[in-house]
Amino acid sequence: MGERSAPQSVATEDFLGVWTWNVRTRLVVACRDVCLYADIPSENGIHGVTTERFYAAIHPDDHEELDRRVDLTLQGDDLFLAEYRLVSEEYGTVWVRSTGRCFRDPAGNPTHISGYLSRITPIREAKPDDETVLAEVIESLTNARDAAASLSKPVLSKLISAVLLEAGFQLANHIRRN
Repeated sequence: MGERSAPQSVATEDFLGVWTWNVRTRLVVACRDVCLYADIPSENGIHGVTTERFYAAIHPDDHEELDRRVDLTLQGDDLFLAEYRLVSEEYGTVWVRSTGRCFRDPAGNPTHISGYLSRITPIREAKPDDETVLAEVIESLTNARDAAASLSKPVLSKLISAVLLEAGFQLANHIRRN
């Protein structure tokens, strides 16, 4: 599941709309925007579509984890929270967070889960600064020069040394300016 790394924290969270899943009838009722992100005609979604139809819009790699979270909610953890990808023709593949609550009848049996859907955008990893990248390049060049020194022809080692010297000058100038 290399591609499956749900955003652990988000830079933005955009409210899309509300949904309700009836546990007994296995129908999902959702507002217009939730339907759009799931490629479900809104006139169908406001009256209810099958669970399978809604799941068809969820990225296949996310089904297992979503099923696990639904099962936990149905078994007694009344709060529902899941992050998964929706795949739609209009929006492509987008990460969403589904937040809801399980409601139960007087006997404690789950009747429905209602909640809301938000589009989430992961925080991008910080790009390393120029100084860090240059230091890594210098380290790699130093290792390459040391490896090339053992060759019978010293031209490669001399070439790498020249590049290494220039990289050192660039790093020194960068540090001086800052």
